[in-house]
Amino acid sequence: MDRTSDNMDANNVRGLRSGGSVWYRYSGDQWALRLFTIAVYIFLYFPIVIIVVMSFHPDQFLTFPLPGFSLRWYQKFAGDGPMISALVNSLGLGLVTAIISALVGTPCALGLVRLDFPGKRFFNAFVMAPMIIPQIITGISLLLFLNALALPRGMLYLVIGHVLLTVPYVIITVSSQLYGFPKNLEEASLNLGANELETFFEVTLPLIAPSIIAGMLFAFTISFQEFVASQAWATPSTYTLPIRIFGRIRDALTPEINVVGVIMVALSFVVVAIVELIIRRNRGGNQYGI
Repeated sequence: MDRTSDNMDANNVRGLRSGGSVWYRYSGDQWALRLFTIAVYIFLYFPIVIIVVMSFHPDQFLTFPLPGFSLRWYQKFAGDGPMISALVNSLGLGLVTAIISALVGTPCALGLVRLDFPGKRFFNAFVMAPMIIPQIITGISLLLFLNALALPRGMLYLVIGHVLLTVPYVIITVSSQLYGFPKNLEEASLNLGANELETFFEVTLPLIAPSIIAGMLFAFTISFQEFVASQAWATPSTYTLPIRIFGRIRDALTPEINVVGVIMVALSFVVVAIVELIIRRNRGGNQYGI
């Protein structure tokens, strides 16, 4: 390490060893950066904390501070037929979307990474178009296309539309792992007598499974929270939870909406936690067993 780096370490961050642990003394700039980071996190998560707290409000009209805590609105949500139906629709739609997106996105990622063909760069960019195009445009365009095919409007529209919106996320997550995939493992399998199909299912698929699962979780979360385009595809019997929430808040904002928000936030945090576990597992230094 050169003398400049030693001076920076000595001036900016001094390690003070005490009982086997290390304490750091930061310079003014570093303290400012830490405070700024903390402020950003508060800005991001404080509204979520408010939603959680206000979901336990005992009264219909929201006041702060809370006069007490109550499960009244959780009980009301449990007995709200339209809301429960919308929640079931969203969960089922998200699950189906995640599965189909994985079945479509994984082969697409393999083709875009492993194959060379004219216009490959164009297709790489084009497959990401649903992530860039405004969702309302995607919703109206798909609605017109499926109407021209005389398909009945309803859950089929939602499944097709949500797969269209989520497939790029599966392609990205799977492709990111395929670019670093050691091809010598597949070559060893082929040299030992396995054909390409057996090699894929016995070698490739198990090793890229974490990225496929991560992509499916992203697809499920995006589908569960999708609202803008879904308005063009859903019918009253297939309303999803975000559509039902929007319909309710146009009339009145009650703590029951906060309960729904808590459910959606909790589900999102669970998905993020699972994805983080998968990422940490892959970064463990032995993700390919070599």
